[in-house]
Amino acid sequence: MAEYVTLARPYAKAAFDYAKGAGLVDSWLKQLTVSAGLASVDKVSASFSSPEKDNSQLVGMLAGIDADAGYTNLIQLMADNNRLALLPDVINVYKYISEQDAKALSADVFTAAELDQKQLESISASLSKRTGKTVNLTQHIDKSLLSGARIVAGDLVIDGSLKAKLAKLKTELLN
Repeated sequence: MAEYVTLARPYAKAAFDYAKGAGLVDSWLKQLTVSAGLASVDKVSASFSSPEKDNSQLVGMLAGIDADAGYTNLIQLMADNNRLALLPDVINVYKYISEQDAKALSADVFTAAELDQKQLESISASLSKRTGKTVNLTQHIDKSLLSGARIVAGDLVIDGSLKAKLAKLKTELLN
């Protein structure tokens, strides 16, 4: 998995640099999301390694009809280098680079019960203060946490769930 991200990083970086220079960051994000979604379909991804593959047909399908020339060139380059399977990883790295550039951070908050708006704002403010970035929260309900919260923001993980505390206690007792 880490190898795919390593391979995807130069494509995502080049895509972001070009899109930023052309003022198309959001447009390319949407196009990459669609292309990555298509690339995730089993039948489509199987065609990437098929001996009878037709790169021009794949590029046409993945880039779409209304894609600008720069985006089509990116997809063509990836097709020529047999890297179309990396599109889901390219979109993840592209989003990360875009957020870093915009001084924004996406965070997922996992809780056993739904949080109210005031609690979400408090978490967002704390993360914003800690990271120095604008934080966009997405809440997920995970009943297995029992109580507390688990926050994942990039490579930052804060696990204050009862489940994690019980696991830590179990490890300490067994040692």
